[in-house]
Amino acid sequence: MASGSVPSGGSAAIPASGRVGIPASRFIGWVLTSTTAPRLPRDAPMMRSVGSLQHVVTADARFAADISHELRTPLTTMLNSMELIHNHRDELPAAVREPVELLGEDLERFRRLVVDLLEISRDDGADEGNRDTVRIADLIRVAADTAAGRPVTEVSADAAALTMQADKRRLERVVANLVENAEGHGGGCVRVSVEAGGLGVIVQFDDAGPGVPVADRDRIFERFCRGGSGGRPAHDRGAGGIGLGLSIVARHVAWHNGTIRVEDRPGGGARFVLELPAKPGCRGSRNSG
Repeated sequence: MASGSVPSGGSAAIPASGRVGIPASRFIGWVLTSTTAPRLPRDAPMMRSVGSLQHVVTADARFAADISHELRTPLTTMLNSMELIHNHRDELPAAVREPVELLGEDLERFRRLVVDLLEISRDDGADEGNRDTVRIADLIRVAADTAAGRPVTEVSADAAALTMQADKRRLERVVANLVENAEGHGGGCVRVSVEAGGLGVIVQFDDAGPGVPVADRDRIFERFCRGGSGGRPAHDRGAGGIGLGLSIVARHVAWHNGTIRVEDRPGGGARFVLELPAKPGCRGSRNSG
């Protein structure tokens, strides 16, 4: 493919740049705005067959997936190199250490952007997913504790054996995004609690941040939502973010016929409340592993 162009299924030309160093958030933002919503010519007929429109959507999603896959290989190389440098940080000159730390943070943000782009492209490409019986508390504990890097999950006795039909990849992404959101933008994840109730199981993600303004509580789940009201940053913005993490959460929760909302946490901070359909299982039920 020639530089500065896109395949026939795309809808815009890649912004020309004579130098390396386009900010990751701007580049990924351009890819998504150029590919996730098909743009029809002005003179296109108003009525278009469903099959033709689906072909455009699928082609655009495939292009987004191709771009993200191409980014993963050099990104993995850079992350591995950065890890090697970090392991020898004490041997670096003092003047170099801070720039290296900043570069490492930028690379981690870039990695998350690529992961989110892959997730978006799967959904836009009509990935139907798989439903397996999982013990929900086990899946949430593993995903949440892994994302936080420490134990943060508390499971009540009445929820320990609850099971549901779930797509493990999608549900693990929901939990990881909510925990990472709390870690990165909410002052840290205080607790993830799992208990029976609501649709079947209620999972609460508590953080230690300033909370989410009431006016933003629906908007933060929209794709590309990056700013808050009154100049306050939205929960999903983060440094260098493009507003995808919580929109992925909302989409995957809806796929499971569940609900997600945000409210105030008693004592301060935000509480994201996830409800999923679950039913009593048995100790022999298939778990997250």
